[in-house]
Amino acid sequence: MVATTTPPREVAYTYTPAELNALISRELAGRLHELGMSLMSNAAFLLANDTVPAAAKRDRTRVYLDVAAQVRLLALAELDGIAGGAR
Repeated sequence: MVATTTPPREVAYTYTPAELNALISRELAGRLHELGMSLMSNAAFLLANDTVPAAAKRDRTRVYLDVAAQVRLLALAELDGIAGGAR
């Protein structure tokens, strides 16, 4: 049974530099992936928007998708760096 009246104990975590780098890299990769997905969503929204002229849509969509691909490649490289360091 859990004692609900006693204050919780504080727990201290100690990470090695490699573990800390892996945690940071995973967080960074996750945020880069989210950014890439957001850019892809923006491109889809732009394509679905009928008020934007077709010529502008094509160029802007290409830029959104290119930047999204580059950001997602950065995320993958960050994760590869973790896997490469663990070997």
